[in-house]
Amino acid sequence: MALLSACFIGVLLEAESVHSENAIPVVALKPTVVEGASPLHFTGTVTSRRFAALSPYVDGLVISADVDEGHVARRGEVLLVLDATLAKLRFAEARARLDEAQARLGDAQRLRAEAEKLGQNISQSTLLSRMSEERIEAAVVARLMAELKFQAELIERHTVRAPFDGVVVDKLTEVGEWAESARPVLEFLAADQLRLDIQVPQDYYPMIRHQSSALVRVDALPHEQFTGQVMAIVPASDPDGRTFLIRLHLNDPSHEIIAGMSAVARFGVSDGKNAVEIPRDAVVRYPDGSTSVWVIEENGNGQQAYERQVVLGEAYGDMVKVTQGLDHLMVVVVRGNEMLDEGAVVRLVDRLPGRSGAGDMPK
Repeated sequence: MALLSACFIGVLLEAESVHSENAIPVVALKPTVVEGASPLHFTGTVTSRRFAALSPYVDGLVISADVDEGHVARRGEVLLVLDATLAKLRFAEARARLDEAQARLGDAQRLRAEAEKLGQNISQSTLLSRMSEERIEAAVVARLMAELKFQAELIERHTVRAPFDGVVVDKLTEVGEWAESARPVLEFLAADQLRLDIQVPQDYYPMIRHQSSALVRVDALPHEQFTGQVMAIVPASDPDGRTFLIRLHLNDPSHEIIAGMSAVARFGVSDGKNAVEIPRDAVVRYPDGSTSVWVIEENGNGQQAYERQVVLGEAYGDMVKVTQGLDHLMVVVVRGNEMLDEGAVVRLVDRLPGRSGAGDMPK
């Protein structure tokens, strides 16, 4: 009897070992509970935070305009130069007058010093007169120095410089043309500080807050996805369209976006309910449009996989929300689901042999 019992136990152990060896290895995890949200989509235009229509300080003849549309410039770089010949001549004249006044001041200082040395041998009136002459000449020198600085600034104002780091988007004049101080000669914008301006219906005003995030898709870059953060909400509604302006700062590390492009911003507005989120790899899609996932259940035969039909919600990157058919307590197969049949015995692993990527099984 003992021998029969031993044999029976041996057979069970052998069957269990074979059963374990035939189990399909899979990577699985539990869904993540996230806050439910209803997507809001708004179309807008990419603009630059800084734009300038550059015009010269003074009127003049353009003698240098080497930059063209698309030229990238650093702050302070010369973009356009006007003829400053007359201004330079006035500067030279001011320089000569200053030199003359400084010579007279030096002579007045010498006479005042000699008068002080004579002491009682010169009248007090003469001494005071020479001191007054020195002060007058010093005032003349100060005035002429200010005039010289004025003429130097006037020469500088014949040059148009980049007010900030950016790019020339339009060139409105050429060498040989007459430029006027009230008429732009170049249009210039900052290319690395982009924002998305969108007009939002007033009904959604209470739902969007400062620092809210949005996923942004640019029409010209349909395969790219960017992020934006609300940097300004203009609390004034357009009386015609009943909309208000929202301005988002765009995160564009690759510098692919340019001003003027159209884009769609998607906000997730909370509906007060929770949802579950799983990796896209866990979803099995069928030609008829249905979707399912494989879940793992514990029973007398060990861990077995069963297919469950699910309804998907919004997708974000590599994750997708499940609105029906799954709860957060179920264990979902992420890798290895293409090899499963209903009721298949599975074995949980951290990584499938020969494949990169893994999903950790919750403890």
